[in-house]
Formats: sequence, structure tokens, C-alpha cells
Amino acid sequence: MRALGVSTVFAAPAARRIRIPSSNQRDRGYLVVSMRLRTILGGCVGLVTLTAAVLVVVLWSGGRSPQGMIPASDTTAAGSTGATGSTGSTATTKLTELPHATVADGTAPLVLRLSGPVAPRSPTPLLSPAAAGRWTVKGDLETFTPASTLEPCTTYQLTVWSQTAATGQLPLGTRRVLTLAVACPGVRAVQQALARLHYLPYSFHSRTPTRGRETRGAAAHAAFRPPAGHFVKVIRQAPPLAAGQPDATTRGALEVFQETHGSAPTGTATAATWAALLGAEAGGNTDRTPYTFVTVSQVQPETLEVHRGNRIALKSATNTGVQGATTANGVFPIYERFVSTTMTGTNPDGSHYSDPGVPWVNYFNGGDAVHGFDRPGYGYPQSDGCVELPPATAAVVFKMLAIGDIVVVSG
Repeated sequence: MRALGVSTVFAAPAARRIRIPSSNQRDRGYLVVSMRLRTILGGCVGLVTLTAAVLVVVLWSGGRSPQGMIPASDTTAAGSTGATGSTGSTATTKLTELPHATVADGTAPLVLRLSGPVAPRSPTPLLSPAAAGRWTVKGDLETFTPASTLEPCTTYQLTVWSQTAATGQLPLGTRRVLTLAVACPGVRAVQQALARLHYLPYSFHSRTPTRGRETRGAAAHAAFRPPAGHFVKVIRQAPPLAAGQPDATTRGALEVFQETHGSAPTGTATAATWAALLGAEAGGNTDRTPYTFVTVSQVQPETLEVHRGNRIALKSATNTGVQGATTANGVFPIYERFVSTTMTGTNPDGSHYSDPGVPWVNYFNGGDAVHGFDRPGYGYPQSDGCVELPPATAAVVFKMLAIGDIVVVSG
């Protein structure tokens, strides 16, 4: 009679020997129980011997532990045989090659090398936080290949279990935890990604163009290893771009991207920014709004123009700073905006001012902003450094601009 892996045998009273499991059976999780039961049936005495064999399922009996599965016991002492070692061995497994603490290219495989071929039941290392990819074994190498990339600007922990063993050697004996810091791609990579996504007024022409739709892995590879090439202006009056430098045009474009994707517009590429950049490239989510920027001419009559792509969408007379409080020339991204605010400061003559309710304010350089302000006329210096517009015009301009849009002051 057999049910659920239990064998029951009725034997004569003389058959009272107890089976002791061999060490091999114990290692494989077999449990043998021998019991003697004496029962009285109708005044007769019978001996019933019940022998039950129960198979205990061992987690790793079929091979290596899956990635992310912590071994049932990870406390094997150095010099003991352990579940993955060799009972006749005196040599202890060693780690002879480890990944570098700084991962320069997140798309590249992570490689561990043992002091011998990896044992069949040696537990798989654990990468945390989890990353899409797979572990493979070849000879004395354990290799993790990312599905696309380890995330830029992210720190991982790689755990190598104490039961890790090379064939014919004792287990490692001590758990090893490695800290791996994935590098943040540089400014050139940021610029190339923003150009491909149309957040810069430039296109990037690579010497090795990609074919077909960009994948996340390909975008990540280009981020960690930017291809050689050059930028080409696609907007005639576009602000200047310094390739490989965190200039104002780059910071502004990155701020627009961050704001569009729900992040704080810091102008610095963080782990969250890179996750969004790679996702946008893989999804083909380019910026479909025209590139918008402002030019201010301090040549009298002073003017302000709002550019949308190659078109001048608005042109107005404006006022800049008077002598002693001039408006600085340069290229600046808008960093803060208010529908209305109070402006305070010091006039060139040393007196102080406090103007409440200044409307439609776009700060771009310290305390300088494009905003509305009532004046008898416009087109010549009258402010304490700001770029002033008629309030009605300033309201229209405010709706056309965003954090990160560039203001170019010249003249």
C-alpha cells in the first residue's frame, strides 16, 4: 500500500530489526522510522511493525539556488565541508577576481572568479537592489549580464554566500558583501541624450550612427561610452552650446526635461534623471514642443523677443538696468517663477526699495528677472537690473515660458 510517499509493511513478530539510514541517505534528506506496535486483537497478541520512509525535499537538491534566494544556512565555518564542498578536500575556496568597486559601464557584465570550477550546487550571488539580468557559470567564472544596464548613479550590494564553493574544495566559509557604485555618465552623454530627445536646439551627428529604434540597453551604452561626433545647430539664433561643458544651455535643457518628467528641475543629472532619460530614449518620447528661448537687446531702443523654434513669437520694447545697476550680458536659464511677488533691494543711490505685487516674474540671474512693471515708456534703461515689460505683455510672455528656458542678454 502506497500513499504520499509512505510505505507500510506488516511483518511477522520475528522481523523486528531497525534500519539505520546511511550517511548518504541522511545527506539526501531521507528519514527512516521503525516502530513496534503491540495490539490485542480478539485475545491474540500480534506484532505490527510499521516502517515509514519520508522524503524531505531539499531546496537545492536539483542544482544552484536561484538569484535572490538566500541559502537555508549561510553560516558554514571556514574549513568545514558544508553542503557544497568536498569531504576529502583540505583546500578552501577563494575569490580570485572581483568586480571593481566603481562600475564605469553599467551595461558591462559583472565577473566573479573562484579558485576552481564553480561547484554545481554553489549558491548564486545576490545583487541588491534587484537588477534585470541573469547569472551564468562557465568554468571558474560566475558572470552577471544586465538585461539592459545597472542603473547610472546607483549603489548596489553584491553578496557572495559563505557556502560558495569550487569543485573539489571546501566552501568559502565567510559571507562577502561588496559595494558597487555605478558611475554617473558625464556631461557629453547628457548633451547627446538631450539632443536626441529634442530638448536642445542642436542635433548630434554621431560618427557611428545607430540603426533602427533605440533600445534602453543601447541608450545606456551610449551614455556610459558616448560616441564621437559633433553638434549641429537646428535653430538659427540658438543659444551657444559648449560640448562637454555644463553650460547654461545644457543646464536649462536638462531643467526643462526634469520638470516635464516630474522631477525637481535642478539642472544636475541624478539617478532618477538618468532613469527618465533612458526610458524616454527607449520609448521614443521626444520633446514635441518648439524650443523656446528669450533674447534681450540692450541696444536702444531696447527690445525683448520670445523665440519658438525658428520663429519670433513675440517682440516688445523693454527696459533694462540703469548705470550702477546694469543688466549683465550672458546666457541664463530661468530658475524661478512667480505670478506675483514682492521685490526688495537697494537703488544705485543707496536707498532701499520694496515693491509688492510685481507681476509675471521669471528670475534668470540672481535678482534679475523678466517681469511686468508700469512705466511711462519702454525701450531704454530704467530698472535696477531687471528686464521690464508692460504688465499686459508680461502676462503673455509668462505663459510662453517655463523653468529652464534660456534668456540671452546682449548689447
